[in-house]
Amino acid sequence: MRIGELANACDCPVETIRYYEKIGLLPAAARLANGYRSYDDEHRKWLQFIIRSRELGFSQDEVRRLTDLAHQKQPACADVHKLLEDHVHDVRNRVRELERMQRALVRLKRQCQNGTLHDCPVIDELMN
Repeated sequence: MRIGELANACDCPVETIRYYEKIGLLPAAARLANGYRSYDDEHRKWLQFIIRSRELGFSQDEVRRLTDLAHQKQPACADVHKLLEDHVHDVRNRVRELERMQRALVRLKRQCQNGTLHDCPVIDELMN
């Protein structure tokens, strides 16, 4: 299949496929005589793997480690579990940080009284 067909099959932009291929996350496609890339079902499978991993918030390095583990003849489930455990820890930390930011923004919003920029308590607090 051509790159556009693969993009449609995986519901992602063509540029994403080119990028993942360029950085080595997705195996390089065969080239037809006319120069077009030719992808097969294996490419679709790995692209879906990458997309799903990214949707779960895994970094490119983590996705690379997951794909490396998945390519092993007998992947060590313990290695995948450790990577997942670390990722869950990172997500929990990010959630806590986002909750902290939300509280700060709500507090700042309460101070806003639609005054002028020169007497805005939000601007004043951000500048101090």
